[in-house]
Amino acid sequence: MPDPRKPLYTRLFGWWYLCLGLAFASLAWRNVLLGGAQLGIAMRCVVAAGFLILGVTTLRAKPRGR
Repeated sequence: MPDPRKPLYTRLFGWWYLCLGLAFASLAWRNVLLGGAQLGIAMRCVVAAGFLILGVTTLRAKPRGR
């Protein structure tokens, strides 16, 4: 199992979370353009914001020593 405290894995996890956040944001935008349900749009925006925040905080985290 890879060590999640290593800087490479931390950066990869951060970029993964950012990509997930952008994917949910694009799904929300697609529903806005197609006239989807407002609740579905709001839920996708909340999930997108959560993943974007998680990605940014993961990328800004300082690596911990062993």
